[in-house]
Amino acid sequence: MSLLPDPKPGSPRFIATYALVAVLALLELVIAWQAIHPNVPEAYRAYYIDHTTTCMRQPVTGAYAMGATIDFRSGGDDTRELRPCGWEGPVGNGMHALGETARLRFATGAITAPMTLTLEMTAIDMDGMADQRVVVSANGTPVGTTTIARGKTVTVPFAIPAGIAAETGLLDIVMDFPDAVNSRPGDSNTRKRSIKLTEATLSPT
Repeated sequence: MSLLPDPKPGSPRFIATYALVAVLALLELVIAWQAIHPNVPEAYRAYYIDHTTTCMRQPVTGAYAMGATIDFRSGGDDTRELRPCGWEGPVGNGMHALGETARLRFATGAITAPMTLTLEMTAIDMDGMADQRVVVSANGTPVGTTTIARGKTVTVPFAIPAGIAAETGLLDIVMDFPDAVNSRPGDSNTRKRSIKLTEATLSPT
């Protein structure tokens, strides 16, 4: 029995066969479209597909007592709920930033006053490494840039504008490291090194 459609246009077998071909072709187009444009969360797309960030955000509460100084060294405070992504450690000399971006989150409640975020950081000491710039933004608003000499430790205050966290009760800090370097040949940009964070304090001004 022939599997070919009846060559006579308009016959039921002719119409059914070509309708099936059209459906299969449409299905392949849909699958191809979904492969090119997957429906995934924004953070997943940025990290895995578009490669526009090295920081894959994780859900954290940001639980924090306003005004407390947090110790990011090993043996210090439990900072897991303050670190959405971009950190490795802790180790004795601090929490290592990993990649080109790292994030912190602080639960601020309904505070509307301006705040000061104070960070104690040390630039990684590696042969041939440049001074490290740290570009800081808060809830999408740039709040400052500092440069740390190789191997040096600095304590830097960043002014947080009034009301910036009032709507959500959360302060999301993004720290970008434009001078971060690979510590070993062949490492991906998600393994770049720049600074170590040792302490952080967020206080109303």
